[in-house]
Amino acid sequence: MKRVTNLNAPFITLMFVLLSTLPACKKDAVNNGNLVGKWQATIPSTTQKSTYEFKSDRTYEHTLYVIDTVTKKDLGIIARETGKYKISNAKLGLYDMLSYLNKDNKPGTIDDLKAVDGLKTYDYNVAITDGNKLTLNHQCGANELCEANYVPSFYYVRQ
Repeated sequence: MKRVTNLNAPFITLMFVLLSTLPACKKDAVNNGNLVGKWQATIPSTTQKSTYEFKSDRTYEHTLYVIDTVTKKDLGIIARETGKYKISNAKLGLYDMLSYLNKDNKPGTIDDLKAVDGLKTYDYNVAITDGNKLTLNHQCGANELCEANYVPSFYYVRQ
């Protein structure tokens, strides 16, 4: 007598296991609560480090440091930006921005920074994964000169 194998049970078990693990791979919804804090990235192929500090009052500070490539210590600040931010549908909008640079783009202190004309708004697609990894993908605006296939992405880790 032939035995009939029921393939439904293993298939259903496999589907249950797969579906129960999918939420673990899901990106966190980005909101003010999980964005607040200090985030840092070392910019590949450069001697620069970038930090964003998002505050609960919806203001932020972005600072660009020069670092020693061997010791990874800060050598000074070359640029800083302050402003306000808003989050909506995985979009991060920076606005009311004030930009500051050090003379000749050389590293220095915060006191060495001088106000400059710069961007007033900047938009990113934003994602947070594992609660501590922030991805910012710049959205090229209508008045910006962006290369057709180049969208800069920046990856930050919560500090």
